[in-house]
Amino acid sequence: MCSMHPTAATTARTSEGTTAFDHVGLSVRDLDAAVVFYTKALGLTEEFRFEVEAQGMHAVVLRSPDGYAVELMSRPDSVPSPPAADPDAAVLQQGYGHFCLRVSDLDGLYGRVLAAGASVIVPPGQAPHPDVRFGYLADPEGNLIELIQIRAGATL
Repeated sequence: MCSMHPTAATTARTSEGTTAFDHVGLSVRDLDAAVVFYTKALGLTEEFRFEVEAQGMHAVVLRSPDGYAVELMSRPDSVPSPPAADPDAAVLQQGYGHFCLRVSDLDGLYGRVLAAGASVIVPPGQAPHPDVRFGYLADPEGNLIELIQIRAGATL
């Protein structure tokens, strides 16, 4: 399952300044369908579109009101990699396995993402940590999305 870091700050201070998670990039087969899914499922809004003509790549950056973004990229010559069937299988492949969002209403958002066209991978339930509940879904192209909810008042 996931290696949860529920105490990780969204911004870290280093000797080089500050760092913060900005976005995850996903290569998708159908850019327009992926934009519709992520805006409907996660409430993201389109920030900007761009293309790299030399590569034939088209991309859209979608941003959350919470600050993170999902960059969706598509090239006509891209080839699909086999999606992992579940989080345990994802660990058997090196590289990207899933992205995880910390949420305040796991059941509500899980239902919304499912209604937007996702598939159930692991229904909402207890995580290995006693103060955390989690669930996994796959977007329409098979990319894994984990949602976690930390119990209010938990001292993690």
